[in-house]
Amino acid sequence: PLPRERDWSNVSVNMAAPELSAVYRAMQKSAARFSNYNVREYFKRRVREEFEKNANLVGEEAAAALAKAKKDLAVIDRQVQVYSLYGSELRSVLEITKKP
Repeated sequence: PLPRERDWSNVSVNMAAPELSAVYRAMQKSAARFSNYNVREYFKRRVREEFEKNANLVGEEAAAALAKAKKDLAVIDRQVQVYSLYGSELRSVLEITKKP
């Protein structure tokens, strides 16, 4: 079963809740575009953990965390492009078929 996504819309009064949830969804979608299972799950887990760690921030700390998340989103998007250029054609070891 897939892990439930946390509702980030009520994290902080001072944060723009729609913007926060939009960045979280965008990061999860970008992470899901990795073709390699291990890399894909690593990035999805790291995004979830970072948002959970920063869930109780308020004020300038919350704004700084949101700005960092936006920068990280750009990094994830670039990494997806790099992995698509230099990744192997096989998606995982499980897709290798034995020849008779």
